[in-house]
Amino acid sequence: MFEKITKKSPYPVFNCNEEYIDWGRKIGEGISSVYKVKWDNKEYAGKLYETFREEDLIYELNIAKKLENSKQSVKVYGVILYGNNVLLLMELLKSFGDLCDYIQKKQKWIACYLVNGEYIPKPKSEFIYFNKEDNIYWSYLLSDKQKMKITLSLAKAMKELHSHNIIHGDIKTNNVVLHYEPKKEYIKLIDFGVSYMTNADDLIEIECRCGTLGYRAPEQEDLQMNYKSDIYSMAVTIVELWNGDIWYDGDNFKECRKEVLRGIRNIEKNNKELGRLIRKSISLKHKNRPDSKLFLESIKKIISNNDHKYRIHLHN
Repeated sequence: MFEKITKKSPYPVFNCNEEYIDWGRKIGEGISSVYKVKWDNKEYAGKLYETFREEDLIYELNIAKKLENSKQSVKVYGVILYGNNVLLLMELLKSFGDLCDYIQKKQKWIACYLVNGEYIPKPKSEFIYFNKEDNIYWSYLLSDKQKMKITLSLAKAMKELHSHNIIHGDIKTNNVVLHYEPKKEYIKLIDFGVSYMTNADDLIEIECRCGTLGYRAPEQEDLQMNYKSDIYSMAVTIVELWNGDIWYDGDNFKECRKEVLRGIRNIEKNNKELGRLIRKSISLKHKNRPDSKLFLESIKKIISNNDHKYRIHLHN
């Protein structure tokens, strides 16, 4: 069992019994669950695979190896085999969870009620999300400066990723983490399970409809993808970051896109430059979207043009 992983893994492979793994709390959940674990007296984020194809896992490990010198992608350190399971030992990030957790839990929201056409209390932000179940309007309070700092860092992470000839394939707030280090914070990309390595700029054929509904680009719906598919997904992620929440009842591409466009209109009220860039980035035609280099340059230009508002130090 696991002969391919043992022979072809670019990382050290350890065989052990489960009792030798010190399991902590669950810190992430998707197709695979992620736990805080301790192994050989060191702490890691452990990504648990219980159902998988060895070929897919080896491919993911090779992508991680290619990104081992990347600053803004999560690092892998080794593989543990136990029973019928595989545990990836990854970098344990210092964060409040993924970006979705950061937005929903860390940042403050103020409840408002609509009375005779007026919000009570008066919202402190134009970004308001309506919770239909509770009939409450929530005012989102993350500052524009912090939103733009995260946007800038995400754009840098995407440019770095694409410079390694890798398409992520599933960019969304759940696969982006705001990582903290002394005196600085920056975005780290996680979960490369559906990523592709390619030197081609054109669309490539993909085996399955990877990505997440609402975030994935229209070409992914048709089992195709390229670097600009990530740009589409990143732009949707940024719309969610700026609004706090954008999702309501959409259960197909068309309905979800309407919710994204509504979020863009909120951004355009006070930041037309950013709104224009995002609109272009979610063009239905992938060739009309900027690449990651141009997107980053455009974000930097927006910040420079509004230095009085953001006061963000731009550095490479």
